[in-house]
Formats: sequence, C-alpha cells, structure tokens
Amino acid sequence: MSKLKQKSEFNIDAAKLLIKEAYYAPSVHCSYYSCFQLMKFTIKDFSGIDYETQSVNISTTGQHTHQYIINFISDELKKFVGIEESRIFKRTIKDLKQFREESDYENIEVSYDKGQTALDKANEIRQYLITNFNL
Repeated sequence: MSKLKQKSEFNIDAAKLLIKEAYYAPSVHCSYYSCFQLMKFTIKDFSGIDYETQSVNISTTGQHTHQYIINFISDELKKFVGIEESRIFKRTIKDLKQFREESDYENIEVSYDKGQTALDKANEIRQYLITNFNL
C-alpha cells in the first residue's frame, strides 16, 4: 500500500477517535487531510503522475498545493462523470477545507456538530474518490 494512502486511512481513523474523545478541532484537521492525501494518491494511481511530478507541476502553475490538487481532481471528474458531479465534489471539498482552516486558525470553538459534519463530508469525498477512480 502507498504510504500516502496509508496516512489517509490513519487520518480518517484518527478523526473518528478524536470525535469519540471530544477533540473536535483536531478531528476536523484529520478529516480534511485524509481526503487531501487520498486525492494526491488518486492523481498518482489513476493518472500516473508521481508525487515528484505533482510537486513540479504545482510549482510551475503558481497555484497553492491544495488548490492544484482539488482542481486536478475536479477536472478529471468533469471528463468521467460530468460537470455537475464535478461541481458537487468541488463544493464539498471546499466546505471541508474551510472547516479545517477555521478549526486550525480561527479563535473559535469547534463543536461536536462541526467535527461530525467534517467527518461526514470526508467520508462522502473518500467514497466518491474510491468509487469513481476505482481505488
């Protein structure tokens, strides 16, 4: 198994455990990164673009790493499942990313509801990737 895919599995498991123990803010972080890592793995596994080449592509486009990865996956989805499905994916991952940024950087309380919503979105995204990219 790919180390990055394994980290993705660890992070989704960690998110579940953190929610169970009432550590909601770090659970949001883990939920998001489980998806981000799986998206990077998807690009390698499905599109054949290794991690080093992904890094080079990111630096040459001028996009931030997360934006590049999200856009790449969204563009691939447009080709295989259509524009509307791609939009739904992009909206869901952007919501999850926003939750993660608020949880990590803002002086706010992160409740059970926010942690659970982030986990639900992460599970939705992960299942979507697994199904549509045959992971």
